[in-house]
Amino acid sequence: MFFLRAQAPAQQPFGATLAQYGLDQAAQTAALGHPHNAHLRNGNQPAAPNHRPMRATHVVVPIALQLNVTRFQPVIDLQDGLRPRRVGDNRPPTCTHGIHVSVARNLGAGTRLNWIQTVQKLNNPDPNAPKVFVDVGHNGKPFMHQPPSGMAPPVQMDDTPCGPVAPGPNQGVDFTATTTLAVLLDDKIILAAAKVWGYTIGTSLTLPQGVTPRRHRDASTADFREQLRILRLGRNQLGHNTGPNLNYLLPPTNNSIVS
Repeated sequence: MFFLRAQAPAQQPFGATLAQYGLDQAAQTAALGHPHNAHLRNGNQPAAPNHRPMRATHVVVPIALQLNVTRFQPVIDLQDGLRPRRVGDNRPPTCTHGIHVSVARNLGAGTRLNWIQTVQKLNNPDPNAPKVFVDVGHNGKPFMHQPPSGMAPPVQMDDTPCGPVAPGPNQGVDFTATTTLAVLLDDKIILAAAKVWGYTIGTSLTLPQGVTPRRHRDASTADFREQLRILRLGRNQLGHNTGPNLNYLLPPTNNSIVS
């Protein structure tokens, strides 16, 4: 767990500020009763989520994150491939082997939460594509989802990366991803919690030999530092800018307050 010192605008309910970070009503009530929010008390009573302060103040938001991989399934589709082919292309699909992955979290939807995924891809069949990149960041931002202002990104991250069958032993795509839930505070992008997962494509046209998944795990300190390195390179798979100079922060220490 760590804490954020977030701005609470005048006349906006405290619950609205807390909801931006995925806290439901019960969690909002608990957060406002925390000693870090003693400055919001009315007498001896904690502030209520629906209370509207007369002037701008701050509220301390607890962030206790848990990520869970809910789906991790190798996929082979020999008929249509995993990506559309160009109109009139009658060749066999080139993107047939991959994995379907879903990562869920304990926090709800919030406009100040978003998914970041960085990738290291060995034996990339496209020589023009980078071997490390931000997936699928664009428009100068590293996020997988960029919904309209005021709309929250999806609660769950879903992805189906893929590649062609390997032409020979040890020539298949070796794909490793770090999927992170980032917490946003002003200009800060805090890498809060992450899962590392991957797979290797083999020479077989059938499962399980065609795709070998690697067991997913929680990201280590070294994993986060490597993700930070890729974020500061700031390019997606197409070479577009994903924000190399943004204010990225490694996961805060337990019980610290970020302001």
